[in-house]
Amino acid sequence: MNWQPWIEFGVYALVGILSFLLWWFIYERVLTREHSTREAVFGYQPNQAVAFDVFGGFLAIGILNHSIIGGPALESFWLDLEATVLTLLGTIALLALLRWIIGEFLRLWFGNKRDTHGDIITINNELFKQRNLATGIFSTVLYLILVAGLLEEDFLNITGNRLAATFNMLGVWLLGIAAILLHSWLFLGLGGRHNILHESFHENNPAAPTSLLGLLGGVLILNHQLLESLEPGEHMFNQADHWGLLLLGMVSVFVLKGILHIFLRGLLGVNIRHEMLEKRNPAWGILDGGLIFGLMLILIALLA
Repeated sequence: MNWQPWIEFGVYALVGILSFLLWWFIYERVLTREHSTREAVFGYQPNQAVAFDVFGGFLAIGILNHSIIGGPALESFWLDLEATVLTLLGTIALLALLRWIIGEFLRLWFGNKRDTHGDIITINNELFKQRNLATGIFSTVLYLILVAGLLEEDFLNITGNRLAATFNMLGVWLLGIAAILLHSWLFLGLGGRHNILHESFHENNPAAPTSLLGLLGGVLILNHQLLESLEPGEHMFNQADHWGLLLLGMVSVFVLKGILHIFLRGLLGVNIRHEMLEKRNPAWGILDGGLIFGLMLILIALLA
């Protein structure tokens, strides 16, 4: 029996566990140092909002482990291990930095605005003090966007296309922002009242970010598949057709979902917009996200 694959699995599994522990340490000691993550997760009243935020980070680290370990093989196991560890350390540090930058941006965005409980709106206040589930879900959306971009980067230039990889990373982040804006405008309505940040941070409406999570999951998978078909050296910013296909795909899904909403309103007598924005119905948010993701999977299968 060849024990080499099992030895390699044991080594990489240890690396994976250590990467999760490293993220927990960074999360508790740096990103949320004014709060106790241990108490939020294991205390007398477990905090689901914080758990979702930690889940988003763990999900991102897991995806990074999968991508980095499954990347191009080098000359030896030890070189592979060294490249994996170095890339993981770099991407985890960058992920933490981006999470901190987003938190600071949101703090500046909301300024002195207060939530429905009268507290200043910051991402950590909403997670730890208000136990805002919508904020935790929206944070998971942000983690997915960040890690989808980091997957495209080639920090050690193993493929020899670091510049194109960097452009793809930036392009994925731009795509994520565009998808959030489209979802906010077409699902929640134009104007300041029902934008995704207001629903996720001020109104504690989990239906809105859960619907967004389904869209982003489909869009990011579609984009990753399209990027794999590019020639070496090509990137998102020199492929106009790439952006056109992504936009057409999202608009098509929105149109199909709108038709289905009209059908459901006539059949069930339910106003879907009212369910999401006025009743803040998390059950519909989950179904809406699943519906969007399912439609995106059909598109992805056809393009494959």
